[in-house]
Amino acid sequence: MASVSVVLPTRDRPGYLLEALGAVARQAHLEMELVLVRDGGAPLSDEALAVIDRLEFPTIVEEREEGEGLAQARNRGVARARADAVAFLDDDDLWEPDHLKRLAAALDRDPDAVVAYSDVVVLDEASGGKRTLAVEFDRALFGRNGFIPPSAFAARRAAFASYGEFDASMSYSEDWDWLLRVAHRGGKIVRVAGATATIRIHSRGLSQLQPERMEERRRCLQILRDRYRLGPIEPKTFWDVAGDLCPDRNASTR
Repeated sequence: MASVSVVLPTRDRPGYLLEALGAVARQAHLEMELVLVRDGGAPLSDEALAVIDRLEFPTIVEEREEGEGLAQARNRGVARARADAVAFLDDDDLWEPDHLKRLAAALDRDPDAVVAYSDVVVLDEASGGKRTLAVEFDRALFGRNGFIPPSAFAARRAAFASYGEFDASMSYSEDWDWLLRVAHRGGKIVRVAGATATIRIHSRGLSQLQPERMEERRRCLQILRDRYRLGPIEPKTFWDVAGDLCPDRNASTR
């Protein structure tokens, strides 16, 4: 089965990071490594370092004293990765123990697949509400709604040589941009049915639609429109996308 490098960027969220490290440690996949990228901010806590020391698989820690942004942090992680595939976990998200195993199996089953992604549970921490985001891949639909969170997908490591790295000029939606690039150049993206990742919506999350961020978010969405000749795109969180695309599943939480 394909080996997997987990790229985990983090900055100044020590509590969330401990939970994310726990989710990585519980993975059932047998061939894996962790590439932890500290993108500026405070040094890793003693608790985080202790968890890393106890991991039963190889770990690489890349530390940058000055933050370079999430896209570049992911790029640095990919550059250090050594496995067949690369999976991404944001430090405030979580995985079920079989997440990596199921994505690696999907890549093994389909040699033409470039990316495999799982369904997700979207958790609104303020209300405790949950929504499920479960959508078969459709390029036209994906051009209107980015329904694959970074923490839900794994890509073959060779894909980053073929399709390029994340666009570090984009503060938002750089993951959506990369996946659109793959799709528009003919790369195959496959869904693995079943929610094995949890995406948490909270006040410190970068995806929050806060007024001071809207101008930059709209700039990044305009880049997507221009690059891929898309129609209008409205800023949304994954909570909004789940409500729009999966109304039947989420009727009780809309």
